[in-house]
Amino acid sequence: MELILDRGLSHQQKPIDLISDVFKGVQIDSPTRYFENPTISLFDNNIKKNINEIQKKLPPLYRGFTPVDKSLNLDIKMETGTGKTYVYTHMMYELHKKYGINKFIIAVPSLAIKAGTANFLKDEYSKRHFRDVNGYGTEIEVGVLESPKNKKKGRSYFPSVVSEFVRGSSQNSNKIHVLLVNMQLLVVRKNGLLSRDDYDYGTEGFYRPFDALKATKPFVIIDEPHRFSRDQKAYKVIENEINPQSIIRYGATFPNKAGSNKNKSTHTKDYQNLLYDLNACDSFNLNLIKGVTKEHFDPVSKSAEKIKIMSIKNKESINIQFLKKNHKTKTSTLKKGDSLSIIHEAFEGITIDGIGKSYVVFSNGIEKQVGEELDVDIYMTSYQEQMMRLALDRHFETERINFSERNFKIKTLALFFIDDITSYRESDEEKKPYILETFEKLLIERIEKELSKLTEYEQEYKSYLEASLDDISACHAGYFSRDNNDSDEAIGQQVQTILYGKKQLLSFKNEDGTPNTLRFLFSKWTLKEGWDNPNVFTITKLRSSGSENSKLQEVGRGLRLPVDENGNRISNEEFFLNYIVDFTESEFAKKLIAQINGEISQGSIITEEHLAEVAKSLGVSTDDLFDELYDKNYIDRKMNISLEKREEFFINYPEFSKGLATGKVRDSNKKRVKPVKIRKGAYDEIKDLWERVNQRYLLYFEKEVDQEMDEIVLSILEEPGVFTDMVMTSSREVIESDGHSMTTGNKTGVQYIISNSIPYNEFLKRIMKSTNIPIVKIHQGMCEYVKRHGDLAEKYINENTASIFIQKFNEWRNSNLQGRFHYTKSNTPVKSTALSYSDGTPREAISQGRIGNKIAPGSPSSKYLYDTFAFDSPLEYKNMASDIEEVIVYGKIPNNSIAIPTITGGMYSPDFMYVVKKPTGEKEINIIVETKDVEDKNSLRKVESAKMESARVLFDLLSEEGYKVHFHDQLKNKQMAQIIREVLK
Repeated sequence: MELILDRGLSHQQKPIDLISDVFKGVQIDSPTRYFENPTISLFDNNIKKNINEIQKKLPPLYRGFTPVDKSLNLDIKMETGTGKTYVYTHMMYELHKKYGINKFIIAVPSLAIKAGTANFLKDEYSKRHFRDVNGYGTEIEVGVLESPKNKKKGRSYFPSVVSEFVRGSSQNSNKIHVLLVNMQLLVVRKNGLLSRDDYDYGTEGFYRPFDALKATKPFVIIDEPHRFSRDQKAYKVIENEINPQSIIRYGATFPNKAGSNKNKSTHTKDYQNLLYDLNACDSFNLNLIKGVTKEHFDPVSKSAEKIKIMSIKNKESINIQFLKKNHKTKTSTLKKGDSLSIIHEAFEGITIDGIGKSYVVFSNGIEKQVGEELDVDIYMTSYQEQMMRLALDRHFETERINFSERNFKIKTLALFFIDDITSYRESDEEKKPYILETFEKLLIERIEKELSKLTEYEQEYKSYLEASLDDISACHAGYFSRDNNDSDEAIGQQVQTILYGKKQLLSFKNEDGTPNTLRFLFSKWTLKEGWDNPNVFTITKLRSSGSENSKLQEVGRGLRLPVDENGNRISNEEFFLNYIVDFTESEFAKKLIAQINGEISQGSIITEEHLAEVAKSLGVSTDDLFDELYDKNYIDRKMNISLEKREEFFINYPEFSKGLATGKVRDSNKKRVKPVKIRKGAYDEIKDLWERVNQRYLLYFEKEVDQEMDEIVLSILEEPGVFTDMVMTSSREVIESDGHSMTTGNKTGVQYIISNSIPYNEFLKRIMKSTNIPIVKIHQGMCEYVKRHGDLAEKYINENTASIFIQKFNEWRNSNLQGRFHYTKSNTPVKSTALSYSDGTPREAISQGRIGNKIAPGSPSSKYLYDTFAFDSPLEYKNMASDIEEVIVYGKIPNNSIAIPTITGGMYSPDFMYVVKKPTGEKEINIIVETKDVEDKNSLRKVESAKMESARVLFDLLSEEGYKVHFHDQLKNKQMAQIIREVLK
C-alpha cells in the first residue's frame, strides 16, 4: 500500500501561510557564498509589523513580539496527531519557493522521532506529493546525522552528511538541503562529533562541523520543543554554535517560562512569537484527531498492600517499608540496581534506576519522593491479565467494525506499554516471559470467541482470524531501547517493522501476498513523542508510568486519524482511542479534559464581548439574552457557565460553544458508550430508498471530452512556463597571496543550463498516473507541440515539466468538466451496507461515530431511523428533533456509506434521507439532503460544490429511470420543513 497525503487541509495550510507571511516585504540579500542561504534582514521593522498583524487572531495572552537576539524565533503550536511533520516539510518547500531558503536543520529529541521524520522525508509517496500534487517541482535532499558506531583508530573523518549538507548549492532551484539531527549529538564535548576540530580534512575550509553549519546561515526547525527548553544544553548549542537566522519550533507542548509554576494556565508557557495555536480543544472538536475513551479495573485483591519510601542515605541507598492494611511490617534497604521483588514478588522486574537527594527513580519510569507510596495491587499478574483481556475485548470490538462494517477496510492496531522486558522477550534464563505467554493464551481464546460470533456475511474477516490462529506469534511484536544493540535477526526485524515499517503495519497483506496479521505491539515507554501510527485504536498501560507529564502526550501515540487499506486518510467520521490504565489513574479522563480546556481562554465563562456578539446575531439585546440564560440556570450572575447544564447549554446555544465538545473524552467506568440501535420498523419504511441509493454507478465523461483531449493537452503544453530549464551555478575561488600567507578569494561564478532529463516513457507514465489521460493522448500532444514549435530539447523532458503539467491539468479539470459527464449503473450487486446485511435484513445497531460525534438527551420521534440523537452540527440536531407531519420516516445517512463518484476523483456521501407522503396520502416522495451549517453558498469550498453537483446529476438519473429522488442542499438559514413543503408543491 501507499499512504496518500491530503492537500490543502485548512488546519495545515494556515500555519504554512503564516510563516511565509512573516517575511513579506522584508529585505533579503542574495548569498555571497554558493553554500549559504540568502540573508534575512532580521532587524527589518516589517518582521515585527507582520508578526503583530498575524497575532491579532490569537487570544491576547498569546500575543507579543519577542525581539531578535541571535535568531528570529517563531512558534507554531499544533496538537499531537494533526500533522506537524507534514506542515514543517511543506513550509520548507514554500520558503524555498518564495524566498530561496534551502538550508534547513531539523533538531529532534529522540531516535524514534528521527527515524519517523527521516522516513517521511525520504519516502517516495511524500516526495511525489510535494513534487506532483503540490506542483513545487523541487525535491528535498536529506542527510541523517548518526553517531559513529565503530570508531576506527588512525584517520578521523569529517562527518560526510555535514559535508554534503554544507556543499549543497543554495542557488540550485531544484534542491532543498536538510540535515536531520537528534539532541544527543548537539552537545559540545571534547571529542563530540560536531564540536571537535581535529579531523584529517574539512569542508569549504572548515574543520569544525559546527563552524561549517553556522556558515550556511541555516533555518533550524525544532520538533517537540518541550524537550528543548531554552536553558537546556542542546538549545544553547543551536543558538550559539549553529547560530541560525531563524529557529522555528513546532510542537503540541512548549516549555514553561523560567520560574513559572507548572500547574498554572498556559500563559506561563515560554512562547517566542507564537503565530498559530491549534490546541487540543479545537483538534478534538473539529474531528482532526480521535476522541479518547479511558477505562480501568478497580483493584483485584483489595489487600491494601503498599510500599513506602522512608528515607535516603547519601544518594546511595533507600529504606523502603512494606505496609499491609496500613500496618507497618518490615523495612528493607536497597541500592541502585536492586529489584523491588526483594520486598514483594508482585514487583518482579522492577529495579532501582537512580537515587537522588530526596527521590528515587524506578526502571518503569516512576519517580517517588521520600514519604510517597506505591500500591502492590497493580503489579499483580492477575491484575495485568485482566487488563490484557479487556484490551483484547476493546480491540476486537473495533477491529470487527473496521474490517466488516465499512465500505473500506482499516487495519486495527493495539499498543501495550510494559516495564519489564524479560516479561515479553524470551531469553536463555529459566524465567518464563509471563506477559508473552499470558497474552498469547488470551489472544487465542479471544479469536476463537470472535470466530463463533461471525455471520455468514463475514467470510473475509473469518479467513483473517483463522490466519491469525495459524501463527499466533506473527500477530505481535516488540520494540525496546536495548533492541538497538541486539544482534538477533528476528528482534531486528521487529524493530525494523515498528520503527520504520509504518506502511507494512497498515497493510493486510505481506509482500508475498500472505495475510499480514501483525497488529499488537509491545514497548517499554520507548515509543514516546515522535512515534505514532494512525491506526492505533487501543493503548494499554499494563503498569502505570506514574507520570504526571502531559496527558495529551500520553495518548498522543494513537490520536492521529486512521487510513484505510489503500492509504486514504478517513476524516469524515468520528473515531475513538481506547485508553486502558490501572486504578491509580482512575481520574485520567477528568485530568485530560481539564488539561484540554485549560489550554483555551474563556472555556467556562462568557465574556461581555461574546455575549454582545451572540445577542446581535440572534437579534436581541444583550440584557435580554443575559436574562434568558440566567433564568434557564445556564449561567450565574458572574456569567460562569453551569457545569451541570453545560452540555444542554451548548446544544441549545451553539454560538457560545467553547471548550471540549461533550463525548470527545469518555470515562468508560462511568458510562460505556453503546452502539446506536437501528429501528427495524423505520428501516422497513426506508429500505427501498436506501437500497436504491446504494446501487453502484460508474462515472463517464462525455465523448466530446475525449475528442477534445488532444487540444486540451496541447493547450496546457503551450502555456508559458510548462517546459523549464534546470540550472547549475558554480562557485569560483582563487588561491592567492596577501603578502604574508596564501588565502582564497571568491570570484564571480557562472550558471549553466544542464540536461537532467528522465526517459520519455517515464515522463509519459508519470503524467498518466496522476491525470488518467491515456499515454497515447499525451504522446500525440507532444508530437503536435513539436510540429508547431520545432524540436523540443531533451532537457525539457524532466520531473519539473511533468509536475507543472499535472498541476495545470487538475486545475482545468475542476473548472471545466462540471456538466460534461454521465453515470451508468454498475452490474456489481449491492452486498452488505452500513445499515444492512447482504440479504437485505437490517443490522441491529451502528457505531455512534458513523452518524454523529455528539449525543443529545431524549428520544427521537418514532419516525426516526435510530433510537438516539447522534449528530455533528446544531443544524443536524434541529433536523432530528423536528417531527414534521408529512414525513413518514427519516434518518441520518451513515458517514462515507453512499459512494457517489465525482469529477474531483473522490467519492461523495450526503447527510439525510427522507420518505414523505403526498397530500393524497400515498408515500412516493424521496428526498436526499446535504446539510451545510453555513450562511450562504459562497461559504462552500469549490470542491464541496462540485461534489454536490455530481450528486444532483446522479439523482436526476434515478428519477429518469423511474425512481423519483429529490436532492436538496440545506444551509443554516433554511429549515427542513420549508424544503419538504417546497418539494410537495
